[in-house]
Amino acid sequence: MADILETHRIIGIRHALKQFKEAGLVEDESFYPSEAVDNVQDEMLSVAQTWYEIGAKRGAVEILNAMLDGKFKIRKDAKGNMEIIAEVNNISWSKRLKVKIGNEKRYAKKQKYVLTLKDLEFDV
Repeated sequence: MADILETHRIIGIRHALKQFKEAGLVEDESFYPSEAVDNVQDEMLSVAQTWYEIGAKRGAVEILNAMLDGKFKIRKDAKGNMEIIAEVNNISWSKRLKVKIGNEKRYAKKQKYVLTLKDLEFDV
């Protein structure tokens, strides 16, 4: 009885690995669950890094645009130090994101993003 269960378990694992490989989530050379887990974890880390960079760039662009729009004023104080004075409480924008998941591209719904003065480390 144990041999039958073990055989079904192995077939189930191979079937799951095949589905992950076809979706592009696991490398074709992966034959063991531990390798598949490593592949997925590496991919998740890579995606997180990519989205961090995209978010940082988008935030920087939005702040620069807000400065150009006069939402932030730059001046020198009495000692000659540069100051940034915020004329708003936050900067917000909406964006629909294109996301690649394995081999497939999907779109996340349009969402509003907000950077507050606290997020920007302003003295509030």
